[in-house]
Amino acid sequence: MGKWLRGLGGVAFIFAILFAMSGRVWAHSGAPYPIFLENKAGPYTLTVLADPDVGVGTFYIMGISNTGPPLAHDLEVTVEVWPEDGHASPSAYMARYEMTRDGGRYVAYVPFDAEGNWVVRIHVQGEEGEGALTTTVRVTPPGISWIGSLLCFVPFLGLGGLWIFAALRKTR
Repeated sequence: MGKWLRGLGGVAFIFAILFAMSGRVWAHSGAPYPIFLENKAGPYTLTVLADPDVGVGTFYIMGISNTGPPLAHDLEVTVEVWPEDGHASPSAYMARYEMTRDGGRYVAYVPFDAEGNWVVRIHVQGEEGEGALTTTVRVTPPGISWIGSLLCFVPFLGLGGLWIFAALRKTR
């Protein structure tokens, strides 16, 4: 029984070292999150969801015109981004219109070259006029964090613990 406890203690020690060496985790993983919810932008009311990851970030722009109908498919929607730290100049990306089962939306794919805070400006222009919304988003690495990965191992560690417990009881 002493060998098993020492082995288990060694595994716990390794996890403790990995935990202590890790830095702060800011990553966002999962579904896009709202950066604007029904905000007025000139003659439009917009809802914008974002998944700003290093590599390629995705922005979903939905809304209605203030006269009532949903956003038309012939609007010019751009997403302009620039880092707060100034390491790159502003860049604009056109959003394309796509139909979904819930109606139409605009989607823009924006390349981000670094983590950190980035300013995002959504600009919409159409027959009814133009409007813009500006905010800051935190660009994070893609994927799940090390904590998420560790949590995926919990069921297996539990099964391993039960197996060790059963093996120790059987030897008695």
